[in-house]
Amino acid sequence: MLFIFLATLLSSSHAALEAKWLGVSGISVTDGETTVLFDPVTTKANMFHWILNSVMNPDKEEVKAALKRWNISKADGILISHTHFDHASDVGRVAELTGATVYGGESLKRVATFQYPAVNFKYVKNKEPIQVGKFKVTSFLRGHAPIIHLLNWHFLQGEVPKDFKGNFYDYYDGDAWGFYIEHPEGNVLIDQGSHYNDYYKELAGKVTAFFMGVANKKSLESLVNENIGTIKPKIVIPLHFDIFFLPFEAPASWHMPGTNVEAVKEKTESTFKEIKFHIPTIGEAIAL
Repeated sequence: MLFIFLATLLSSSHAALEAKWLGVSGISVTDGETTVLFDPVTTKANMFHWILNSVMNPDKEEVKAALKRWNISKADGILISHTHFDHASDVGRVAELTGATVYGGESLKRVATFQYPAVNFKYVKNKEPIQVGKFKVTSFLRGHAPIIHLLNWHFLQGEVPKDFKGNFYDYYDGDAWGFYIEHPEGNVLIDQGSHYNDYYKELAGKVTAFFMGVANKKSLESLVNENIGTIKPKIVIPLHFDIFFLPFEAPASWHMPGTNVEAVKEKTESTFKEIKFHIPTIGEAIAL
């Protein structure tokens, strides 16, 4: 009887959900049995990529070292919000090291399989759930926000070229996705897009934790009132606010211009007293 009790206790302790922020829009979500990664990127772009359009391939040893720092040796699935360099440049290497299946659209397949042809890749469809362990992941299409709103200017908008060879300016955005993850222990929304999406109406009141992009937002008011106000999660964790050109050792207080997560936190908690807003640090374990 004691053995059964201990076994039950141990199995239940692994059921709680835990997330880690991996920098930029990178997230790992695990229940102790299954781990799903979203936008895991460690390779940094430098001025030579921008000026020379040089190849932006994974820094193999840095990716390996980052996974070790984050205590991620195995993963079951990888999903990528879109194929810009700061979201997709390491996908093949991470899949190779963790054994994860990569899920996505054609642009992502071109990136992942160019890097590592043996990657196990499966296509996803808009709002068609996939099952990864106890996680049911629904990918929903959403537009990528303009980089410069006043000019409606987008960065590298369109499909990744069919003859993709890893050059910096071939990392077009491809399909842009948000992710709704259902699990017996709680539901998670990961959406780095920052702009309101009509799918939020279907998720209202269902989300425990909302990982929300804050870069390229329309305004502080729309981010809080429309995005958070529609979802009404228990906790909000911001994404895409760090300066992704700098090393991971850069001061945590150095944020991308225009993101101002402290202002988002203050506005959220003053508007919705029942919602917690947590600004993460890289690699921190967050109980969901």
